[in-house]
Amino acid sequence: MEMGAYIAGVGMTKVGRHFDLGLSDLAFQAVKEALSNAGASIEEVDMLVVSSTFSQIMGGQTDLSTILAQELGITIPTLRVEAGEASGAVALKVASDAVASHASRAVLVVGVEKMTEFPSDKANSALSSILNYEAEGIKNIAPVNYAALAMKEYMRKYGVSREDLFTWAVKMHENALNNPYAHLRFRIKPEALQAAQIISTPITLYDMHPLSDGSAAALIVSDSLKDSFSSKCIELTDIEGASSPPYYMRDDFTSLPSLREAYQILKKRTGFEATPDAAIEVHDSFSIYGVISLEELGLAGRGKGVEVLNELDNINVGGGLKARGHPVGATPLYQLAESVHMLRGGFAGKTFNGDEALIHSMSGPDNASWVLLLRRC
Repeated sequence: MEMGAYIAGVGMTKVGRHFDLGLSDLAFQAVKEALSNAGASIEEVDMLVVSSTFSQIMGGQTDLSTILAQELGITIPTLRVEAGEASGAVALKVASDAVASHASRAVLVVGVEKMTEFPSDKANSALSSILNYEAEGIKNIAPVNYAALAMKEYMRKYGVSREDLFTWAVKMHENALNNPYAHLRFRIKPEALQAAQIISTPITLYDMHPLSDGSAAALIVSDSLKDSFSSKCIELTDIEGASSPPYYMRDDFTSLPSLREAYQILKKRTGFEATPDAAIEVHDSFSIYGVISLEELGLAGRGKGVEVLNELDNINVGGGLKARGHPVGATPLYQLAESVHMLRGGFAGKTFNGDEALIHSMSGPDNASWVLLLRRC
């Protein structure tokens, strides 16, 4: 199966705290790198899609796509996409549909977010807005509380220790060491768990993503243009999504039903099946979600995600949301860029000879999940 959408170039900024750069400044850097990576010029782009989840809350900016187009000096159609933490994945869906339907030939997708401009309480309040305000937010329920519930139930149900689950964070920090774009480029040891700051028992500061700024971009082109650029083209083979009932209405707190459904649809449509050798990016805003994602993708049995983790060399090679960082609206674009580099030979010190890469992006406690399949052209 082919969608008729191809990735000509990708670009990223270093994830971190960028107090000296605004949203447009960060986005411009990622755009410049993506166009350079493709060997393309801005004049060849005929549509701009911008993903930013919190530009209004954290940056006071609506209609960001138009503002960015003005900064870039282009007059093409633009739109901003917002779908919680999965905004970037939905932006890629919009772009791929546009080129596959021949409505556009070259769509520039930009994800950008600034989460560090204000004190952490405002950023955490913004993050909580991805939940249903009338049912959850008004009761002061935050995403970290659901992650804590998932981890407690997982340990109880499967007899997994807190120390075992900490393996995820240790591996992600190790992966981030060789990623020049990562926010947290330092090792942590298992014993760090004992001194870690508790955020929502049993979740600690080491079990969750940092607050980060960043921008990543991709140039998505049609079949007619896929051979026109200097970089090795990667096919965006399929994008599938699904949504779930709210977390408090689910029977099983240790599963990710949206991911399971979206992945099953993708498997049926493409024939792809996740294997230990594939390059895979999973959404690990909290480490417990990373572990459960491996099980939903069939890489481990229920309660066995931690046991297989160290056998998976190509999982979140850049450190995942945990250590690369999670500039929310930009995160799926970072996942895409890292996967493209993997398919072109390797990334973050890892060499890769495979032909396929899978990306998982979700919002909240799997309120919605999207999976993307990339293949070498």
